[in-house]
Amino acid sequence: KLKRVYAVYNVSSCIGLEGMMGVSGKVGSTASFRRVLFFAAMKEVVDQVISAQWVAPIMPDPTEVRTNCSVVLNGGLIADILPTEEAKLKYDAKEWTDFENHMLLPGLVNAHTHASMTLMRGIGDDEPLMSWLQNTIWPIEMSLGNEDFCHDGMMLSAVEMLKSGTTTFNDMYWHPSATARACTEVGIRAVLGMIVVGFPSSYAKDYDEYIQLGQSTRDKFLGHPTLHFSYAPHAPYTVSDEILTRLGDLCKAENRPLHVHLHETEDECNSSEVLDKSPMCHRSDFAGRPIQNFERLGLLNKNLVAAHAVHLRDEEIALLAEREVSTVHCPTSNMKLASGFCPVAKLLEAGVNVAIGTDGSASNNALDMVAEMKTAAILAKAVAKDTTAVPAATALKMATYNGAKALGLEEKIGSLQVGKSGDMIAVELGARAANTPVFDPISSFVYSSHGADVSDAWVNGQRVMRSRRVATVEEKNILEKAHTWVDKINALNLDPHPNHHPKET
Repeated sequence: KLKRVYAVYNVSSCIGLEGMMGVSGKVGSTASFRRVLFFAAMKEVVDQVISAQWVAPIMPDPTEVRTNCSVVLNGGLIADILPTEEAKLKYDAKEWTDFENHMLLPGLVNAHTHASMTLMRGIGDDEPLMSWLQNTIWPIEMSLGNEDFCHDGMMLSAVEMLKSGTTTFNDMYWHPSATARACTEVGIRAVLGMIVVGFPSSYAKDYDEYIQLGQSTRDKFLGHPTLHFSYAPHAPYTVSDEILTRLGDLCKAENRPLHVHLHETEDECNSSEVLDKSPMCHRSDFAGRPIQNFERLGLLNKNLVAAHAVHLRDEEIALLAEREVSTVHCPTSNMKLASGFCPVAKLLEAGVNVAIGTDGSASNNALDMVAEMKTAAILAKAVAKDTTAVPAATALKMATYNGAKALGLEEKIGSLQVGKSGDMIAVELGARAANTPVFDPISSFVYSSHGADVSDAWVNGQRVMRSRRVATVEEKNILEKAHTWVDKINALNLDPHPNHHPKET
């Protein structure tokens, strides 16, 4: 009987024979044996225990890495984080996973994207922002941007994001109901923007219909454990002051994020300041930069998620910090569209919560948050001319906890802490030439790894990716469906590169 207890519970390897049988190593008294049986019977049954060489909780200390540690998941939540040897002693798991050469960390949070735009990846590249929007993106969306387009694009995006470590994303796009449906099929967490723009689209005809359709989708999925909603006015140059104020009031009443593009380009800021009524000028009668106008309208507050926030004066940075506004840094998109360089180091130093986003894959052209993290960290050093700006641990915190905080979800996700949702990824380190050797696991992840090094992912305690294979859907079918949209887009006969034609002499 004693041997059987040892075999089932591995007690001898956990606490040593002396503690079980006495210092002599011989089988002890009946009382000692009863203690063994009592101890074994006290083990708590849980859903999953995941053990790894390293665990990076992120909070409260973003630099902390625990070695030979286990994360316990039960009922969708993190029930415990403890040394693996103690976990073996304390828990009996329905599923126990033991990772070698892996680090467990919170799932990445893509804090700004337009997920279904994956179906337009690579079309209209190398064009200025407004030319790209007006000549390529908006015509495709007006002609083809129906629910099927958004659903199929979202399915493709969800697989791409999970396979590169993103377990939560903050979206702004048409037909959030189709996006929500795809998210539930794949099992990814989302904050879905109830989008509003000041012109008709294939989705809605006017402001009121945009708001009504968004709220209808919100109500349909009310209470869903992994679907959350924001109000998402596209930008100051596409939405009027009246509607921005209306949405801001709704956000305060419902405690939701207000997700908007803000200060993305110099044209947006300069045109608004002189009120030249050009396409990039804000839809306001106020002559001032958009942030000044948002302050005037009472929109600068902790609910505001300001995507891009590239062109900022020092006094604007101080104001964003004072008002507890979150910004989302999208370095790859900003560079590709020549929008400029966000002063990330200044924002962080001022106390602004800075998250990271990929933007849409039509302007990135990927949704790989691991690559985005590295770009954000390195670009910040170049802009600040300071090698200590945005160290690896800070970049990782921006891509996890800061993103969760921007979305109002920091009590639920963004760090590995007891009581939080089981949103987590496993990253393989030191098993591939490019990220070997490993001296600092966080640095190895941020600077030396790729999205493809993420092997497993959990959302709300459910294992949605196992050994690089998304467990909830058949990836081959999703890719085949995405290919069918190429012919439909090509049939529109658009000219995505009007600025590339030879000039007549």
